[in-house]
Amino acid sequence: MEYAYKRVSPHGFEDSIEAVERSVAASGFVVSATYDIQSRLSAKGFPISPLTILEIMPSEGTDDASLALIMPCRIHVYEEADAVLIAALRPTLFTAVFPEHQMDELADKVERVVIAVVDGAVG
Repeated sequence: MEYAYKRVSPHGFEDSIEAVERSVAASGFVVSATYDIQSRLSAKGFPISPLTILEIMPSEGTDDASLALIMPCRIHVYEEADAVLIAALRPTLFTAVFPEHQMDELADKVERVVIAVVDGAVG
């Protein structure tokens, strides 16, 4: 299994960020934070290619405290080799790292949402 789920976006960089935001809203999740990594690093003298990270989480609370171990999920929008990519770490990856928490079912459910968000953004 690949550690990340990646898709090439048919949109430009800024339009891809907006597409992710729309896809997150359609999934029942919310964007809890957005980080413009390119701007932050450029301001410190470290120019990089465009990179924005959006943290997402369920819009409604849950009684499952294990969810906090894999939240928020991060969606990355970045440029690489003249393409815009949208990527996310697979939440099920954490079940391999922390098997003692027995969150396979929860991580699988969240991963399906994360994949749907990425797929929805690339249309």
